Amino acid sequence: MKLAPVSGLHNLSEFSLKQLISWGDHLKVHQPQIDAQHEAIFDLALEIAHIWQDRGDLGELRALAEKLNKVLKAHFRYEEQLLAEIGYPGLVAHQAEHQLMLEELQVILDRLHKSESGTIAGEPGLAFQNYVLGLTVGHIFNSDMDYCLYARKAVSNQEQVWPAS
Repeated sequence: MKLAPVSGLHNLSEFSLKQLISWGDHLKVHQPQIDAQHEAIFDLALEIAHIWQDRGDLGELRALAEKLNKVLKAHFRYEEQLLAEIGYPGLVAHQAEHQLMLEELQVILDRLHKSESGTIAGEPGLAFQNYVLGLTVGHIFNSDMDYCLYARKAVSNQEQVWPAS
């Protein structure tokens, strides 16, 4: 079986910022459900970026933050379950990274809910934008590519990289 190259871990400098927060084949871990979930996360990230750039409504940003929180919780549970199934040795560290990311998002949610209604200006919109960049560029583009490489190496002589869902 020929595997497509994993570019996220090695070629970060080759992508523009717009490409980094845009979903593409270069980000796939080749597990259909995880790839679909990651694509949904990137779609939310782009939506958040557009609202931030357009100085959109704070209520819209709050709603997207709540939606992202729900999406991430479900995604992290699913991803951690699959990583346990393949015996990923970095699972504990990956889970800790997920937990930290959820805690950071909760701080942002709290700030957004305490902010007065209106348009986005300064904090906490900037904090949310930075968080989303860390999620997409930092976590998915790097940490998730680590487990993808592990999965490929662990089963390189098998037809199926991931357990059947």
